Amino acid sequence: MNKSALLMFAVASLTVLLVSQLSSEVFADVSSPKKQTKIGIDHTDIICKANLVKVYRINADSTDCFTPSTAQKLMDKGIAKEIPKDKMEAKKSFKQNSPIGTVTSLSTVKQFGAEGKLSTNLRVVEYVHVFEVCANDKTIRAPEILVKSDSEAKTVKLAQKIVANTCYTNSAKIKATDVNSISASLTNKGAISDKLTELEAKIIDIQKKLVILKKNLSDTAKQDTTVISEDAKKKISDTTNEISKLRAELNLAKGELNKYLFALYAPPQLKASDFTKQKLTFTGVPIKDTSANIMSISKQVTGTKDQSSTFGDLSLYNVVFEACTGKDVLRAPEVKVTSDSEEKTIQISERIIANSCQMSAAKINAKDTKSITLEIANRADISVKITDLEKKIDSLIVEQSKYQMELNKLVVQSDKPADYEQKVSELSSKIIQLRNEIRDAKFQLHGSMYEIYKK
Repeated sequence: MNKSALLMFAVASLTVLLVSQLSSEVFADVSSPKKQTKIGIDHTDIICKANLVKVYRINADSTDCFTPSTAQKLMDKGIAKEIPKDKMEAKKSFKQNSPIGTVTSLSTVKQFGAEGKLSTNLRVVEYVHVFEVCANDKTIRAPEILVKSDSEAKTVKLAQKIVANTCYTNSAKIKATDVNSISASLTNKGAISDKLTELEAKIIDIQKKLVILKKNLSDTAKQDTTVISEDAKKKISDTTNEISKLRAELNLAKGELNKYLFALYAPPQLKASDFTKQKLTFTGVPIKDTSANIMSISKQVTGTKDQSSTFGDLSLYNVVFEACTGKDVLRAPEVKVTSDSEEKTIQISERIIANSCQMSAAKINAKDTKSITLEIANRADISVKITDLEKKIDSLIVEQSKYQMELNKLVVQSDKPADYEQKVSELSSKIIQLRNEIRDAKFQLHGSMYEIYKK
């Protein structure tokens, strides 16, 4: 066999190997269980990629993801236990094979080096492949593109969601011996996007219910508690119970949502030194100009008008209050409620905008109502970190969108400029760099939010 034939055989073998290695990743939406535990998600709480089943491996004392057939074999051998909910979701995702979007190739050019010279090897050349990703009738969250050629195959996770019925221009770098062998396809099948949409809808629904409950509570709580009627006390008790219940549901939903987003935006190459799990603590400088003011305190009514929650010399009280901010937005606000018998910290909402107040309610045991006090528990480090990351992400997205529009305009025009390939290469490099920066910032943001709401 001559050298040319040997080279072609080697390239063909490499292509088969690369594509076969990626076959299990074709429907990937989130990082692997190993990566998820590495970034701080508990092994019992990991998320499986679409079409995979989560099972508990008895001997290894770990939770892992497998194909349904492999999971069944492990369970038949008695070395794994089924997690029914995940099996059902995996079966459901198998049925979601209709495309949720499309990828259209727009242009492919040779990659230019830093000095504007074509970067080539003898046979294998690095190319910039420009493509347009479009969503059908549903939003694609963390869209992932499989780009492959006769020499390489890679998945490219985009940093921005693609809103339903819209398109974005993007690009990737890939090596090939034949430029015509390069292709791109969308790997997302909708399972994760549907889950995120479901969680977001649930959060919005709970928030709407809380707004109504707080509005109904407000007028009653402003009355003088010395003359408040028994019916009003019962209403405050019932409403506070419902607020506490919904608040707990809201925090669970936010924790679940941010866990998914945290896993979605995990960098392809995780370095333990860069992304070690960091516990957020409420230490540091208190946030300026914040306050928590008691609006009313009334004894918890548990049943009929003459029944109240009293245990020995302790009574359970409903505390209605307002949490207020100064000139800065307060993210994931927490209020510490203290009495002569108890202390607790509650999360009241996702944010309080600058120079405003938000009403909420809490329950606390006390001997003397005069001992009940409130204070904002947040410290500036957490709120500032989250706010800064959000601003950074918004700024990076605006900058990336500008380059995406420039690239789209360049590749679709019929008359190409003399330096077309160099311009495509330069714009693509900027887009790819910004894409990585956005994804890393989102990883940090949702990691911080996940730490807050999973408590």
